[in-house]
Amino acid sequence: MTLEPGFQTFSGIYEAGRAQVVWTRLIDDLETPVSAYLKIGNGRPYAFLFESVEGGAWRGRYSVIALNPDLVWRCRGDVAEIAEGEDIAGGRFTTQPGGALDSLRDLVAASRLDLPPGLPPMAAGVFGALGYDMVRLVERLPKVNPDTMGLPDAVMIRPSVVAVFDGIAQEILLATTVRPSALTAEGAWAAARARLEAVRLDLTAPAPPPAGGTSPEPDRFTTPVSREDYRTIVDRAKAYIAAGDIFQVVPSHRFRAPFPHDPFALYRSLRRTNPSPFLFYLNFGDFQLAG
Repeated sequence: MTLEPGFQTFSGIYEAGRAQVVWTRLIDDLETPVSAYLKIGNGRPYAFLFESVEGGAWRGRYSVIALNPDLVWRCRGDVAEIAEGEDIAGGRFTTQPGGALDSLRDLVAASRLDLPPGLPPMAAGVFGALGYDMVRLVERLPKVNPDTMGLPDAVMIRPSVVAVFDGIAQEILLATTVRPSALTAEGAWAAARARLEAVRLDLTAPAPPPAGGTSPEPDRFTTPVSREDYRTIVDRAKAYIAAGDIFQVVPSHRFRAPFPHDPFALYRSLRRTNPSPFLFYLNFGDFQLAG
């Protein structure tokens, strides 16, 4: 496995106290982002898949798998928390001083680094999801909806390894971020090689059998909204449109059904039944997001 940059260039940057990326390129004429995620990310907490659509009239160029974070940031309301290193697996988060937005700005600033020319911008960085309620940190809004799930308002990770799928070049870029530490340059180089080699070996293994199973029967779906209540919502939307207050609205209607299968199987079904230019699957450990 050939690494870039060479060790001499790497050691000069490392000794100067600057963060950098080390990377290798793999031929990608057999692998897909979905099959790769099944090999290197599925079931691992804080492993994310960001996928560009393939097929049809358009073909997205980049898809990304981010995994093995060295830092996880989350917030609830205006309180931010961070877990690093071994504390991530143990779920031990430390409350950060100041507000959540200031903490997020500090994280982004501390995670910045200069990427060499030719590398896609997602080869390193901070990845995650910011919830709609984050807007309450910049705008005073009434709290009319109860929080029934108790989830964080935002979760961001700083992955130690990123796999970037280039649909045009037909290659996978494996990149790992190296930050100055107590290790020597030789030790940091060896650790970077080991991280990339572990992911490369996982990619060469056969994909595990896809988890699936039968879908819920239609009569097993339930909803907390009655037909009459939903009609009221639609009538209210029509009244707003007629008054000129809005010109478009999409009334939501949540349906529920048991899904005892692998959550990633649900993501795979979404790709087929409701494709969009960009799709994501985020594993936050005790809950997952797909869309």
